[in-house]
Amino acid sequence: MQPTSGSNVLVAGDMDGAANVQTARLTKANPLSRKLNKILDISLEDADTQQALQALSEVYSGNSLQHASSLRSEIEKRVAATNKQFLKNLDVVAHKVRALEEELKSVNDCCWDMEAKLRSATDDTSHLMRMAQELKDQSQQCLARRTIIDAFLSRFTLTDMQLHVLSSPDESVGVAFFEALRRLQRLTDDCRALLVTDRQEAGIEIMESLASYQETAYDKLFRWTQLECRSLGQEAPEIAPTLREALRALKERPVLFQACIEEVTSIRYAAIARSYLDALTRGGPGGLPRPIELHAADPLRYIGDMLAWLHQAVTEEHELLDTLFSARLRGSYPLRQRICDSDLCPVQDGHMSSKERGSDSLDVVYDLDDDAFLIALDKSLAGTCRPLKSRVEQVLMSQTDAILAYRLCNIVHFYENIIVKSMGANAALSVTVHELTELAYKMFFDALNAHASLMLREVQLPSDDLQPPPILRETVLQLREIMAIYDESLVTFDRREEQFAGILSALWDPLSQMCVLGASRLPPIENAIYLVNCMQYVQNALSLYPFTATQAQAMESQIEAQLELLVNDEYKNMLRESGLEGLRKAGPVTAHAVRDAMDRLDIFLYSAVLDTTSDLGKLSKRKLASQVTRKSFKLFMAAYKALFEEVENMRQDQVDLPAMRAVEEVETLLSLEQDDL
Repeated sequence: MQPTSGSNVLVAGDMDGAANVQTARLTKANPLSRKLNKILDISLEDADTQQALQALSEVYSGNSLQHASSLRSEIEKRVAATNKQFLKNLDVVAHKVRALEEELKSVNDCCWDMEAKLRSATDDTSHLMRMAQELKDQSQQCLARRTIIDAFLSRFTLTDMQLHVLSSPDESVGVAFFEALRRLQRLTDDCRALLVTDRQEAGIEIMESLASYQETAYDKLFRWTQLECRSLGQEAPEIAPTLREALRALKERPVLFQACIEEVTSIRYAAIARSYLDALTRGGPGGLPRPIELHAADPLRYIGDMLAWLHQAVTEEHELLDTLFSARLRGSYPLRQRICDSDLCPVQDGHMSSKERGSDSLDVVYDLDDDAFLIALDKSLAGTCRPLKSRVEQVLMSQTDAILAYRLCNIVHFYENIIVKSMGANAALSVTVHELTELAYKMFFDALNAHASLMLREVQLPSDDLQPPPILRETVLQLREIMAIYDESLVTFDRREEQFAGILSALWDPLSQMCVLGASRLPPIENAIYLVNCMQYVQNALSLYPFTATQAQAMESQIEAQLELLVNDEYKNMLRESGLEGLRKAGPVTAHAVRDAMDRLDIFLYSAVLDTTSDLGKLSKRKLASQVTRKSFKLFMAAYKALFEEVENMRQDQVDLPAMRAVEEVETLLSLEQDDL
């Protein structure tokens, strides 16, 4: 039976699958297949593969079966030839290595021989090496000591040039000298530090040598300074920085420095005295400014110019000495400010004419002692005392006008305060000006006393109008001028009243005595009116200034006391003129007495204004008259009211008495009259 086509296909498929399986098994078991597979798996792009193929191409020249069969033998021949050549070359290398070995052996023998010789030489020279090392160490020590010694000498000794500058008289004193002197001072300070160490002997020796150098240097500096100080005799000397530095350095030697101060003060004494006399008699260069004595006819300007010149001289000398000696007064402040802070100011109508040492001791500004500075300033200006005192005394002794004398007191006192603040109270010039101030005040009070004696010796009697006499007006005018001068001064407010009390007492006490003596012959009411007018005139002047407020208030109390006398006297006159006094003094009140008193009261009420005006019209102020009248009317009304109540009580007791005017009616009339005053 023939198979169908479908079954043939299945059988063929199964056979192919079986064949593939069998082929795979044969491939794994056959070595040749494995090699072929391995060859087929090789990648031709690999670098090693390409290199192998390149080498193979050199051997494999043809692509034939013969060549393929002889490839292996050819390769082996080439390998054998290469090995032979390698062995041949290796033999040459071995021969050279053996020759090198022989050379190395000979070199080694030489080295051993040299080592033996070197060891022998080392043994022979070891003591020399030790000596060389010791010498080297000693050399280093000497070098270190030399460095130390050089540093020590540079620290504690001066150079030859510095010694020459300090000691040679041919070398001038200048910057190099002061630098050397500062170094010498520093060396001395450093040597003191050596005395507290174990190098005391060296410190003592160095200090002895430095002390001799210092004495020589300061002696040279002292002589040079004395010569330079002679230039200070000029009117306006210029202070060289070198001279200031020299004086500052000499403060290390108090004796030499004091000698320099005395030299300077003696030179300045003569220069200032000469300049002052020239200003008094000759004037300035070329005659300008003019001599002060040309104004001797004008006492205010004459004395003011003399004291103003001295004030300027004190200021300039203060600044000169301050610059020269580098002085800084403890607690001091600029002289101009001290002048502005003084107690008084001249108003003359325009006629105003301990030192610390630092690392560099000479660089420190030493403070001149306050007393020493003031003494030097005092000695420099002492030559002006005599000519000033003689001229001012002559002017003051010739003054008799109290106003002019007080102006002179004011200006002398003002300059006394300035000079005392600048020079001290014990300076000769301060003492002189203080004596002149006392003399000026003495002459002023003598003028006031002379005027007071004249008033008391020739007492002016009151005029008919009881107004203040001319001499009182003249005295009050003087008082006003004195108060105006005093008010413009710079006396502190808390001291003004106290200081002016003496002047006011010297003027008012004799003036009040004169008023009392002049009014002693007057009737009581005119006496009181005259005293009130006089005191009122004086009080008007005192009320202008605050420093006389206490005296003005005391005078007001005295005026009030006199006004009370006027009130009481006016009250008694009212009682007498109105008839009430007779009615009060009468025994039993009768109808006749009451009627008579009422008649007189009517007359009094219509004439009271005229009477009171005529009596009190002599008071200098109408207001005072009104005040006296008003008070007296009040007293009168109190008395009338008491009498009215007494009479009314009697009338209620069935006593036959006429009716009195009502209190309100009398009070109304008197009030109208008061309005007319």
